[in-house]
Amino acid sequence: PHFISIEDYVKHFESTGHLTNIHSEDWWACTIASWRHSIWVGVYDPWPVVRRPWVWYKTLRDGICLERFHRSFETGLMGYGMLRARKSKEGFMVKDVTM
Repeated sequence: PHFISIEDYVKHFESTGHLTNIHSEDWWACTIASWRHSIWVGVYDPWPVVRRPWVWYKTLRDGICLERFHRSFETGLMGYGMLRARKSKEGFMVKDVTM
């Protein structure tokens, strides 16, 4: 899917007419620490990377990417959330087209 806000996803769910009990949560505060923690795990145990020089570039690239994600969530540029909904019984009633 395209990058859209959690609120826009909720509006999209509502506009389908096929979902009820739509609930969303913004989880950025719960997950913000995990982005930098992922980088520090590699700093504390560098041997898997040190032993394989061909992955140094990938590791550096991933570390930069994780730091950018952290900053994006921290400043509100990006969000991380969870959505849940129920399928409505009325929305999925299909008329019988068999002959």
